[in-house]
Amino acid sequence: MAKKMRCCTRCQVYWTCETKWYRGERGEENICCNICNFYEECIEKFDKEKQKEKKTA
Repeated sequence: MAKKMRCCTRCQVYWTCETKWYRGERGEENICCNICNFYEECIEKFDKEKQKEKKTA
């Protein structure tokens, strides 16, 4: 099962993010998006972890 990138408290707008609140009100998943300053760093790390999982599977 693949891991998903969750929105986290490192995000500079975590507590006030309209996207996060919008998703929460609709019961959608709270996934990191490009509003976050850490998005590029997180997506790179996430992709590397996904590739490792594929190699070990």
